[in-house]
Amino acid sequence: MSDMKEETFKSVMIDPPSGWRYGFPKQAPAALRDMSAGELNEWLVKNGYPQEEIDIWLEGGKYDGPPCRFFIAEGK
Repeated sequence: MSDMKEETFKSVMIDPPSGWRYGFPKQAPAALRDMSAGELNEWLVKNGYPQEEIDIWLEGGKYDGPPCRFFIAEGK
């Protein structure tokens, strides 16, 4: 018998609209709380989300970027 417990971790995940098409959800950046909306949009693009998708949400000035879903994922 082993006394070792399996270690688990928790990660904040980010999932923009239609994100599954571009490899999302992905682990959110560690500095998420300190990021501006513009910085988050840049991060999304660097991680495969198309600028064109972001531009749709920026049109008209009503939004700062796409509304993203955030959730906690647990893993081993």
